[in-house]
Amino acid sequence: MTAVPFRKLWMFALVGASVGLAACGSDDSALTAAAPNNPTSPNEQVEPAIAVVANFKNPDAVQRQFTSTACTDNATQPRAGGNSYSVNLQSASGHNIAFTVFEPAEFNCALGNPVVLEGHGYGGSRATSPRGIMGKLIEAGAGVISIDQRGFGESGGSVRVMDPDFEGQDLLQILDWAEDNLDWLRYSNNKSAGDREFNMVAGATGGSYGGGYQLLIHNVDPLKRLDALTPDITWNDLRYSLNPGGAYGIENSAPTEGSIKPTGTVKSGWALLLVAGGESGSLSPKLQGGDPMALQTSGQDNLIRETLLRGATANRFPEGALEFFRYHSPSYWCDAEAAGAQTFLQSEVTPGLAQKTPDPVDILFTQGFRDTLFNFNDGFHNFACYRALEDDKGKKADVRFLTHQSGHILPLSPSTVPGLADLTEQGAQNGLNEIEFQKPGGPFACGDLSISEAQFAFLIEKLFTPQEVAAIKNASDSNAFTTLAANKGKVCLSLNDDIGQGQASENAAVWVNENTLFSKLGPAAKGQATKANLQPIAVDFTPGVDPLTALTSAATGILRYPFAPAVLPIELPAGVNTVAGIPTATFEIAPPVDMLMNPVCNEIYAATAMLPLGLAGLEPGCDPMLFVGLGVNRNGAWRLIDDQITPIRGFGKRHVEMTGVAERLAEGETLGLLVYGYHPQYLATASRDLVTPVVALRGTLNLPTLQNLMP
Repeated sequence: MTAVPFRKLWMFALVGASVGLAACGSDDSALTAAAPNNPTSPNEQVEPAIAVVANFKNPDAVQRQFTSTACTDNATQPRAGGNSYSVNLQSASGHNIAFTVFEPAEFNCALGNPVVLEGHGYGGSRATSPRGIMGKLIEAGAGVISIDQRGFGESGGSVRVMDPDFEGQDLLQILDWAEDNLDWLRYSNNKSAGDREFNMVAGATGGSYGGGYQLLIHNVDPLKRLDALTPDITWNDLRYSLNPGGAYGIENSAPTEGSIKPTGTVKSGWALLLVAGGESGSLSPKLQGGDPMALQTSGQDNLIRETLLRGATANRFPEGALEFFRYHSPSYWCDAEAAGAQTFLQSEVTPGLAQKTPDPVDILFTQGFRDTLFNFNDGFHNFACYRALEDDKGKKADVRFLTHQSGHILPLSPSTVPGLADLTEQGAQNGLNEIEFQKPGGPFACGDLSISEAQFAFLIEKLFTPQEVAAIKNASDSNAFTTLAANKGKVCLSLNDDIGQGQASENAAVWVNENTLFSKLGPAAKGQATKANLQPIAVDFTPGVDPLTALTSAATGILRYPFAPAVLPIELPAGVNTVAGIPTATFEIAPPVDMLMNPVCNEIYAATAMLPLGLAGLEPGCDPMLFVGLGVNRNGAWRLIDDQITPIRGFGKRHVEMTGVAERLAEGETLGLLVYGYHPQYLATASRDLVTPVVALRGTLNLPTLQNLMP
């Protein structure tokens, strides 16, 4: 989901006002689980679209019998490659599917050519000329298919955010078309599916929304046609990404007497921008093309509009909508959690596909520590899921994880808001904290390893023969091939965002063993604590005589931001100067000393939850809201590490998985836990509880750390 210009933010208000809740159901009927040429049962026989003959002397590939004009009987006179053309199909739901085919620069008339799918970000459209690593893949001998996802660009239908029954089936139709029409496809007998002995050799690339489609195809394709995926900055669970607290980010583990069920905190800053970008990216091409039905058939689906409108008015998403978003997430296929009902005001969505465990597949996951939409935790949990998968012979796939300093960056920073830079500088000179909407992104690299070069190297290694790989590697001046090979079984953690900008640094990243990541730097599973090397750190923010230590939410929290977050300094032991991984905590929000919690909190929560729009978003005396994050005192002022905060909402005790960070502290810098009553990343989200504006926060913090790294 790519970031959109700030000026588009205002489009949401206009679109939301005009749409309202006139039609709360979906505008389409669900597709059947099986698209044409795709069996509903993995044991159903499927005839390959193009005949293939196994070359058992070379088990890594299959020798093709070409049936069209890509190669004639005389292989020395192949048709010239490098052409491109656009294709339009009709989806099973009756809408157009548009994509562009880029043929490989040269056809391999002995083995055929791999194909790589390419996908755009949210609100974007397909490539009509090579972008990113597409050009290098085409020159290396791969074909590329760049896709307009459902509702975007020239593809029709409403945007349903990677719905398995809509976007998923559209994507399978594209693979079916490729097998029926591309005369240069490479086939392999490395992976069979049902009675199909040979399978097309295919990979996929793209970031954000262009990463989500890759995992969706693999999860729903009964023919297992994708061999290698390279999803960047994509999500694990949209409930967590859009509504932290609605999933594993905050879980109720030991409620105190009178406490209420924790509810999610709407990530309204990103929600507003995504809605504006989604509506613009879907509607604009159709309106410019003169489509008279664009407003009725395009844009984001009414189910999504309803969810966002109710989230803005009631200050929380409805449970049924959260189940809808989960069905559109890798977590639906990965986690053991039972599926819930997808209910809306006037409809209930029945999923067409049952939950199951995905098959193993080679994946290079990449995620940005600075990403505030799909953060490090999303990549961590995706990596944990897919690296653990085994086939029926107990074999695992090659699954990697790299991080960087870029990603989804809110376009709200001192450099983009007139006058804010001067105000921030004046405040810093007086020891005040920065106004941290979010700073610009850092390098798209992990140390001296370029992420785009790593993606290219990974796809080449998985889709080409060893002889081809050696030739491509010898012709390349990239270090990605050797770096990935030398660090198999390790994860690359990018460190300070101000290191590596414009130059490589050996201290800009650290490689850690995968087992170390899960045993010391993050939870072994969702809902579990990080078993850090340090003893748990006691946290106690009880209101006292110092007003700066008091935790305020609601209007007072907004007024105090950004100059006075409550801070708990954390002293690191000798020999430790790096925080890296996912901190976890047990936190309890409680009323101030000598104040009693509202005894009817549960009743109030239940009553407001039953109303379609809530009690005007108010939960009297029962809805405190805090935002916590790790910070570093640098040059006399506190700043959040990687701009990451985690919301905590509602009275009671709960397990909290804080957003993952990675930072090396320089000599003289201090680590601390920062607590805000409001933060602009949650632009329109704050506590509406005016009865208890001051609260206490207590608990323990598990802090993942690494031994001293060189300065």
